[in-house]
Amino acid sequence: MAFDYVIVGGGLAGCALASRLKSAKPNVSILLVEAGQDPAPEHDTVTPLGGFALQNSALDWKFPTAPTPSTAGRTHTLTHGKTLGGGSVLNYGGWSRGDPPDYDVWARILGGDKRWSYEGLLPYFKRSEEFYDPKASAEHHGFEGPIKVTSNNHSHEARRYPLREPIEKGWKELKVERNLDPFTGRLAGLSDFYESWKDGKRQPSHLAYSLDGVTVKTATPVLQVIIDDSAKPPKAVGVMLDGGEIVTAKKEVILSAGSLQTPRLLFRSGIGDPDAILARGISPRHALPGVGQQYFDHFALFQWFKLKNPSRGLAIGHPALSDPVFVAGMPADFNNNEGVPREILEKALDEDGVTGAEREALLQPGRVFVETLVVYHPLGPFPLDGSVLCTSVMLTLPSSRGRISLAEDPDAPYPVIEPNYFTTALDRACLIYGVRRLLELMFKTEAMKEYIEEEELVFEGFEPLKLGSTDKDIENRIRAVGQAHFHAAGSCPMGTVVDGDLKVKGVDGLRICDASIFPSPLGGHPMASLYAIAEQAADIIAAEA
Repeated sequence: MAFDYVIVGGGLAGCALASRLKSAKPNVSILLVEAGQDPAPEHDTVTPLGGFALQNSALDWKFPTAPTPSTAGRTHTLTHGKTLGGGSVLNYGGWSRGDPPDYDVWARILGGDKRWSYEGLLPYFKRSEEFYDPKASAEHHGFEGPIKVTSNNHSHEARRYPLREPIEKGWKELKVERNLDPFTGRLAGLSDFYESWKDGKRQPSHLAYSLDGVTVKTATPVLQVIIDDSAKPPKAVGVMLDGGEIVTAKKEVILSAGSLQTPRLLFRSGIGDPDAILARGISPRHALPGVGQQYFDHFALFQWFKLKNPSRGLAIGHPALSDPVFVAGMPADFNNNEGVPREILEKALDEDGVTGAEREALLQPGRVFVETLVVYHPLGPFPLDGSVLCTSVMLTLPSSRGRISLAEDPDAPYPVIEPNYFTTALDRACLIYGVRRLLELMFKTEAMKEYIEEEELVFEGFEPLKLGSTDKDIENRIRAVGQAHFHAAGSCPMGTVVDGDLKVKGVDGLRICDASIFPSPLGGHPMASLYAIAEQAADIIAAEA
């Protein structure tokens, strides 16, 4: 078989890229090859609660990490879509962009490449979305894209959660400003939770973006990229499928396998640190030591809180909230995105030895370091009886960096993942601060005192966190039970592994288009940014075709 373009990975970015590239260049042939299955009709990938149940299913890679010293030696299991549509089939549908300064750091890392600044990406954010409010600013929003984006408060007139007003008042007591539109250049503040559900149904990328004219091959792992190293520079000429079949790429191979699989495929193809590759019995094809070296994720602490007098009908599980509209998306009202006081940041940055432009960027006023969600559903090991809330406090700009490497058996389906979560003073200071702010919301504010009884413990050996808990108490809890939000990124970053055109440095005919190219973290959840990256990648590739 031979195609002009072979896209490896039919996840969120791969499907969007294939669709847009085919639309721009109708005469080119495109193969989209996905290791996982087409989810229909066996799996419920459309309804919210059905999608939530897909973690740990056949549609999830369930990547195991190495034991992680910084999190009490625990081995984490990372959810990662193993299906056509990828993470857009398994995620919770939250829709947000990072702060403009987050993307502007990308442009700086790339030597001033404005395409990857916020202003450079804005047209692609807009192209991907169909924003629900036609009266919203056309400067900041798109209205004709494939992904319907809605504020949960406007998704249905009956979807009114009883704790919305108390939570809003509680954050106001803590001096958090209301942010009525977090897509207009400022992420910080209390904003409605925006989501990519449409009429209570999920919009997976392989359905939202038309794949008409694209050849799609599912349940087909790719073993490696075929590199012609007799060419100068070496050139990607195709891929080897599971079973040994070779598919020729007449123009390019594009890796969209995700931040955990894309570096493994590069290693397996002889691209990366030559010594590490050779140690696994593979002939090095091209030296690129940055592959796998800057992996990061949004690390978080999840907690549960027992409600006072739950018979009032405050959370999902109570008969008062039995209307299906209450679970037609994430049962939550707000994202609270907050900065951290400068004195806390400076002390942590001093301890980490961060100087120069990186330090200046992190100390820029308005940067967001933590996101807090309060969810009116336990989403965990509690009876669904309306008595428990779940919360998440998430690092948005983690500075800890992990590593992806090849397993001892180079044909193993999983790489070695060393996440190194929570290893910097900055991450510790910011996440502890965020958890303390949540405790203040729950136990200190007048608005919430009458609703929250105490923290409900899931794990033995701990005391409930309270207002009087010390930083060490909070840190110990985070180390013992903290986990990632499954927003893996950065393992093949722009600047070191790929250039601004997403071409793998030093190899012709090979690009990457997935979250592995993030050169630094973004505030917010990554889905909207991934669609924007795929949209821009399609334009870049089409312009060269």
